[in-house]
Amino acid sequence: MLWENTDHSASEATLRYTMEPKEFENRFLPYDVLTNLAHVTMLNRQGFLTDDELADLRVALTDIYDNVDTVEGEDVHTFVEERVTQRTEAGKKMHLARSRNDQIFVDTRLFMKDATIDLAHRVLGFVDALDTFAEERNVLIPGYTHQQQAMPSSTGLWASSFADALIDDLKSLRATFRIIDTNPLGAAASYGTSLDIDRDLTTELLGFADKQHNPIYCSNRGKQELQLLQTLDLVMLDVQKLAEDLINFSEDQQFFELPDEYCTGSSIMPQKRNPDILELARAKAEEVSAAKEAIRRIIGKLPSGYNRDSQRTKKHLIESVDTVRATVDILTPLIEDLELSEEFTVDDGIFAAYTANKKVEEGMAFRDAYHEVKASEEYEVHSEVAEPTRQSLGDQRVFWRDERERFDGVADRLLVE
Repeated sequence: MLWENTDHSASEATLRYTMEPKEFENRFLPYDVLTNLAHVTMLNRQGFLTDDELADLRVALTDIYDNVDTVEGEDVHTFVEERVTQRTEAGKKMHLARSRNDQIFVDTRLFMKDATIDLAHRVLGFVDALDTFAEERNVLIPGYTHQQQAMPSSTGLWASSFADALIDDLKSLRATFRIIDTNPLGAAASYGTSLDIDRDLTTELLGFADKQHNPIYCSNRGKQELQLLQTLDLVMLDVQKLAEDLINFSEDQQFFELPDEYCTGSSIMPQKRNPDILELARAKAEEVSAAKEAIRRIIGKLPSGYNRDSQRTKKHLIESVDTVRATVDILTPLIEDLELSEEFTVDDGIFAAYTANKKVEEGMAFRDAYHEVKASEEYEVHSEVAEPTRQSLGDQRVFWRDERERFDGVADRLLVE
């Protein structure tokens, strides 16, 4: 316990209550090592560490990065410092000019950057699956309003509508990423340090686009986490609607058939094929939304400066990232394998508006055509479907590819080969 130095230190029960689950600490271990590598490199440049001390620290930290995946002790920051200090006395200098507060701020920011890039690539894969489905399996189906067959639509138009929605989500994710991509390291315990540190250098070494300037704002932990979850909530909102459509449109006499490998059975009814994945996706969307709201409520009441309440945002952040990742990963191949039924029925009434429009093209006033078609219930039916359309991805693929390369380059630069 690095900070324990009096006879009045916290009890074991208090420490247990304030500690995070080890699985969360383990997730942050590689990011904490990279943060330490950047920090000690900066301390060396500023004259606080000798070249030999820096070399020893880099070897010790790289060994943890390459060979350790389980945190022992109080938290990831204490574990790394203690582990390094066991190998070299220079470990006692690692904590100079910083606090565990800004350590967790920057570790979290690196985790979010990595997760955002990863999720963006998975969403792009989801868009690709929807695009392929729209192009290769584009057939006439009824479009619904008020849950009634209303106008002609197509499976391609349906699928590309979700691709379009996810492209908007990627735009939101990109905007959020730009906010996340700022370095809080150097804020220390919320008010900076009197020591001569170089925050521009750690910003460069850790691959951030810029540094976060005000140290009090740096310590307002949770806001960037909330922004990321707000965007992930939008992704899951689209997932929720897609799951609901697939459930509704794969019921008896509908036009989708869910592949067997994405369905479960009943313990009592042998004939059942249950869309459990889709039902759980609907529920998991609510969990992400609840996590977003939990973070909002945790941080909304806090005064400026660091408050331990904000520690509880980590759970909601990690679990939501994992939930979105797992959901997109199961729905992407489901769309790739989705089959079309040949047994669904199209009500000719969906061509009513089309028939009225044809009469208008022949010279009739629209309202007269409307009433004539309504009275006659005779419709001009066709089976043509239009090519599905959606907005362009723009440079989303290039942007996220470049960000992945930039992020992965941080470890390449900092670690000892």
